[in-house]
Amino acid sequence: MPRIKKRGLDYFPMNTDFIQNRLVRRILKREGDAALAILLGTFSYIYADEGYYVVADDLFYDDLSTCLYEQTADDVRRVLALAVEYGIFNADLFARYSILTSAEIQRQYLFSTKRRKTSTIDARYCLSDDSCPEEEEAQRKSTLPQPLTGPEESTDRQASAHCLPAESAATAVPDGCADVTFKPENVASGTHSIAQNSKAQESIAEQRKEKPLHSSPENGGTEGADRASAEEAYPRKEENRPEAKSLGKDEEYRRKIAALQPPRDGQKRNLEGLLLNLRQFNIAPQEQYAIILRSNFGAIGHPMWKGFGTLRESHGKIRQPGRYLLSLC
Repeated sequence: MPRIKKRGLDYFPMNTDFIQNRLVRRILKREGDAALAILLGTFSYIYADEGYYVVADDLFYDDLSTCLYEQTADDVRRVLALAVEYGIFNADLFARYSILTSAEIQRQYLFSTKRRKTSTIDARYCLSDDSCPEEEEAQRKSTLPQPLTGPEESTDRQASAHCLPAESAATAVPDGCADVTFKPENVASGTHSIAQNSKAQESIAEQRKEKPLHSSPENGGTEGADRASAEEAYPRKEENRPEAKSLGKDEEYRRKIAALQPPRDGQKRNLEGLLLNLRQFNIAPQEQYAIILRSNFGAIGHPMWKGFGTLRESHGKIRQPGRYLLSLC
């Protein structure tokens, strides 16, 4: 009879500065040293059960309190609620699914189970891209073009050899050289192709002498007119580049952010401080716009402000600060 595969881990590592963590110290000062045992017990339940999360229901609070000395289920509930508020566990998933997890826990779980054949994380609970490598790889493969095989490949090659884009054809053949034909046979190697290429180059040189493109004393200085007509006939298409599109989109959201005005409802806000913090973490303008709206224009007391403190303490471990702040909103 085969052995049932274990979902969780047999052991988990812990940082040596766990107790020195500012968030942990704040919890210990408010709840006492017994809160440390509650946190360690919670991490043990997380890694031992599902491996990267645990359902925080009444049964969980009762089970954890029975393992502790003079700690009730209400004490456990209060300490863990404080840990969620301070950002040790993800607040969004706790409010939505009543589970305790974090991006760091998920990364540690995937690292510890990388030799297993299956070690996936539920898409509903995934907190970062690097925590869901298999789904990201499947999406990447689905977007890649499939290679052609058999007769379709040869047909596609012939079509690409005889059909050039209009823009490339216009830039390859100069003005006044429409009588020169470029055949696909000229591309092949051999003496015959070299001779044909040399004849074509001589014809182009002769026609350039008859119709020069640059200004000279003989042609009356028509360089500016020819250049203007060439630019008018073949305009640059920089806006079609992906870089130009992304820059245009960022500029559009920057203008939207500059035009935002907080409502006059008497609530205390710090929009300038919010914008300053967003720029310090190099958050994309699109995510900045969403964070401003979801945080009610930087309302004082919003959980997003605690998220900035968590980002500073992570020292770059949170690779996508914009998504992390949106999860708090």
